[in-house]
Amino acid sequence: MNNIIVGMVALIGTASAVYTDVPDKMKSIFNDSVEAAQQVCTAGDLHSMSVMLDATYIMDRELPSAIEFSIWLDDTFKENNVKSLSVDHWGNDYLYTVDKAQRNYQLRSAGPDGILNNDDDMVKTGP
Repeated sequence: MNNIIVGMVALIGTASAVYTDVPDKMKSIFNDSVEAAQQVCTAGDLHSMSVMLDATYIMDRELPSAIEFSIWLDDTFKENNVKSLSVDHWGNDYLYTVDKAQRNYQLRSAGPDGILNNDDDMVKTGP
């Protein structure tokens, strides 16, 4: 195992010597990786919330109101102590809207730019 680690360090060192702008490339790769992780995690949160909203609708024949949504989130995901599910992985609040009959919903993340209702938003609707 130590030989593998030493080999990897040597390979990285060699690659670093070849490229003069390695720090900028490394920053770019790191930033791209963080962005991808934020998108994947936010998509996972949206999926988890939509599955539970759909289950709530099946059991209760109605969805939580927009006012009740934060309480519903806390009650439904009470075992989650990693982060609040009320915010996406860019730190912005999710937008939950429900129709007047409480039968259809939309969950929306403003995406990386933090601005709602544009091309980088992530959206789940249901049921």
